[in-house]
Amino acid sequence: MNSLKLPLITGLKKATIEMMLLKLLSESDMYGYQMTQELKKRSTGIYTLLEGSIYPILYRLSDQGYISFYEQKITQRQSRVYYHLEEKGINYLEQLLTNYEQFLDVISFLLYSKTGDIYQEKK
Repeated sequence: MNSLKLPLITGLKKATIEMMLLKLLSESDMYGYQMTQELKKRSTGIYTLLEGSIYPILYRLSDQGYISFYEQKITQRQSRVYYHLEEKGINYLEQLLTNYEQFLDVISFLLYSKTGDIYQEKK
């Protein structure tokens, strides 16, 4: 029996954004705007996320225990909220990456397969 569970397209975008944010946090603690700018920089502007659109995802990841956050003063009147990847989040990121790679493998197979070809799950 095939253990691969393909996400619905509606869940794919959410999972992809979660994966990218968790990947950034696996490298260092960051604040929201910093994460959006890093994704934009790495993709040379091809991929952009609005800063406001990531906060609901960050709050959900925090509620689930995958990340934590702390405030750091940057001036006397200003502070930034930094996000930190927790151990549970590292495990979740690994699971997302595995599922994502399997999903890409299946899609690639389907795009290049011919009648009669049967997908063989990689181990």
